[in-house]
Amino acid sequence: MGKNFDAYIALDKKGLENKYVIIVNGEVVAKGENIEEMLDRVRREYPHERPFIAKVPEERVLVL
Repeated sequence: MGKNFDAYIALDKKGLENKYVIIVNGEVVAKGENIEEMLDRVRREYPHERPFIAKVPEERVLVL
């Protein structure tokens, strides 16, 4: 798919359940619960990049 998506799939998600991660250029640049603050900071630090944003689901999630 892409470098950022591949980095998300390979990410060790233990301890990140129900938190957001932001990935730029294949590296996690922010993780936490307040997505607005995180995204503002990432946009300032990487103004010309498109961040990949995902919320890490709980271990037991049923997707229908």
